[in-house]
Amino acid sequence: MLSFDPPLPGFTTWMAEGHGFGFGDATVSERVRGRVKRSVIVAVLDREIAAGLLDLIATKGAVAHLTYWTEPVDGFGQMRPTDSAAQRDDEGPDTQAKTESDR
Repeated sequence: MLSFDPPLPGFTTWMAEGHGFGFGDATVSERVRGRVKRSVIVAVLDREIAAGLLDLIATKGAVAHLTYWTEPVDGFGQMRPTDSAAQRDDEGPDTQAKTESDR
């Protein structure tokens, strides 16, 4: 995914453990534990880009037992502190509600 063209805007990965699809390729320790090591990748993409990425993976990088799903995202963004919020960090959390005129 790091070499996708055009580049992906970003994605998140983490390690997980799976409990399905049999244990034919599992290591001895995975069979004893009853779960296999898996990687999880999450990316927020336009539908067309997601479809192209899935096609690319299917043709060039097929992974055994790859499971995927797509779902709509109602919103996406990053929280960034304002200059005044960064100064208040030393004073502790801001517990007062902000009104529209305060913003």
